[in-house]
Amino acid sequence: MIVTSDRDERAYEHVYDPGMITLSIDPTSQSFAAGQAIGVLLFTAAAMAVIWFATRRWRRGPVPASAVDAERAVSTAVHRHNIVVGVLLVVAAAGLVRALTYEGDPPTAEAAPAVPERVIDAAPRVGSYRLLTGEEAAGFEQLGAGKKKPPGKHWFYDGPGTGPVGAVLQINAVEWDAELAAEKRRDTMTQEMRNFFAGAKATEVTAFETGPWGGRLSCGFMASTGGGQPIICAWTDAGTAGSVMLADEKSLPEAAEVALQFRTTSEKRT
Repeated sequence: MIVTSDRDERAYEHVYDPGMITLSIDPTSQSFAAGQAIGVLLFTAAAMAVIWFATRRWRRGPVPASAVDAERAVSTAVHRHNIVVGVLLVVAAAGLVRALTYEGDPPTAEAAPAVPERVIDAAPRVGSYRLLTGEEAAGFEQLGAGKKKPPGKHWFYDGPGTGPVGAVLQINAVEWDAELAAEKRRDTMTQEMRNFFAGAKATEVTAFETGPWGGRLSCGFMASTGGGQPIICAWTDAGTAGSVMLADEKSLPEAAEVALQFRTTSEKRT
């Protein structure tokens, strides 16, 4: 029996049942910001129209009964007209400033650093984690027979704990996956990370130092029915989406350091 504990079941599920959730709206994107800006401008125009038509009688003032009253009425109308115009200018300026302050994030393909030549492959060792190969890895691969695997590549690692699996590393790259490339041209890094951790049902998701490759790196706790609570870390940049499930780490900062080691040792830049 290969899967011996709840944490190892979570490791297994992370590979073969990723539960990816794609949120339909990206509130951090430039297109969303443009829509918000247009909405503000339309609201401003509508508010100005309401003010203008609602004050039309007040601007004209009372009907004069004599020549003296007519002169006063004209002066009053001009004064009131100027007041309303001043209010409209203030409203227009406020709306324009508000619209121009909406600045969305660019898509991941544009925001993250350009990806130079690189080689993506699992490191034989990452700190206290040892890559499982041969029959050890084949046993876990057989458990996923008949189940849909996520795109990209994945590897199993033995860790410092007692279970047979201490970490599961997954990496996908735009050169392997046209759908990922399209996603990175469409979504922001914030949306990518939000989608990933929503699918993983992770809690207490926290951003950490991304290391020399840039992009984003965050970690959160995965749901668990057993005594342990695995931690899932994920990273993204212009050309890569990676994650590592860690069964033996206890805190998010420690897990983030290990995840950064997995990222930098498995994605070699040339």
